[in-house]
Amino acid sequence: MKKRIIYISFNYRDCDAFAEYLHQQSLLGWHFKEFRLGMVFEQGNPADIHYIVEVFPKGTEMDTRPESSAEEYAEYCEAAGWELIDSSRKFCVFRRTEADAVPIVTPEERFANIRKAEWLLWLGGAAPVFLLSAVYLSQVMTDSFSEWIFSTPSLLLFLFLPLLCAERIFGGIDLLFWSVTRKKMLAAGSIPVYGKKKRFPFKAARSVMLFLVVVAAYTHLYSHRESCLLYLIPLLLILIIRMPLSALISFWRPSRKYNQRFQDAAVWVAIFCSAMITAVWVPGAVSGSEAIPENAEGFPLVQADYRQMSGAVTWTYAEHKENLLGSVSHFYVDYNIESPEHPYLHSDSLWYTIYQSRFSRILAKLWEDELSVPKEHPVNRTNIWNAVSAVSYTSEHGICTELVRCPDQIWIIHTDERLNDCQIRSIYEKIRAPGNSLNPERAFP
Repeated sequence: MKKRIIYISFNYRDCDAFAEYLHQQSLLGWHFKEFRLGMVFEQGNPADIHYIVEVFPKGTEMDTRPESSAEEYAEYCEAAGWELIDSSRKFCVFRRTEADAVPIVTPEERFANIRKAEWLLWLGGAAPVFLLSAVYLSQVMTDSFSEWIFSTPSLLLFLFLPLLCAERIFGGIDLLFWSVTRKKMLAAGSIPVYGKKKRFPFKAARSVMLFLVVVAAYTHLYSHRESCLLYLIPLLLILIIRMPLSALISFWRPSRKYNQRFQDAAVWVAIFCSAMITAVWVPGAVSGSEAIPENAEGFPLVQADYRQMSGAVTWTYAEHKENLLGSVSHFYVDYNIESPEHPYLHSDSLWYTIYQSRFSRILAKLWEDELSVPKEHPVNRTNIWNAVSAVSYTSEHGICTELVRCPDQIWIIHTDERLNDCQIRSIYEKIRAPGNSLNPERAFP
């Protein structure tokens, strides 16, 4: 007997449209048999078979086949002239076997079952989205502005989560409107028809948004190599494991208990595999640091650029974040100073941060955050730096700091010794040199 599988989905509030679709297929000679990798139809003689699709209140989203409660329900319905063909999730598909078959449930009970199933489904999808958004928002509010504004994954979440929340909220409003109007129809003595109507394509909108985020993440990964793998590996593993597992569950149709166990196991396997791959394959992903040779080649600034140095570079560190809003770069250079009497007697350290953006409001916010931290005896050095604004101060530990705001950059430079005017001019010329990677003319062509 020839069979075919059709992949089509219906909402619970489309159960009458679902039944009508099965009826139309029967008129064409395709008769519904079961749920397995979709809806399975068997070819036969065309027949005018009347179907009804009910929402079973004791079913769950984990049901892939009739559970014991559904089978008991089927026995009750069979006595009323309805034969259960198959069930999946909360859907129960019946075929009328008696011409005088009575309705399985009253219109009020049917509406209550459908409404409850729809709201539970909406809540199951909305609760994680709202919780994740709240957690992320609290993190953004507590973290400093500079920690996340130039992080591509953070920016993607910042853009994607509000859209996802809006999609869930509009979906809830649409469901609320549907519930109120159907309840009024029942109160007026009219029986609602649960047909498939054109509604805002919430699922399609969510898929488009997710697709855009994945494309943006892939673009970032392609341009920054391994820096974004830490964020993509768990998602990719979940998709790789989830898709064949879903197909296996749909084909095998385990019981509710085993279905839940399989899906929980898949999540833990994905988490374990992503953790192992991240630890082995992306050793620098957590810190986001770049491997820089100890001679600091390629650094925009080292101590030897503005004063005479003896000894050698012994340790370096660099970290870079960049997105469409700009970039932030952190550098650290440590020299061991040679002395004829005491070799490697002490070290000289330079560490600095350079923010870069074409958006003046972002730089203004970063500058405001830096100045909001109390400074010890700040000195205005705007004219010396030839900048929009500049402040110098020395901490109680003897660390000298220069805060410099240019039209398109902010420099935060920490040194062991206070910079003099000649050194400042050398630093300014070095960082703003045409060949420097942090020159704004190169960054913003």
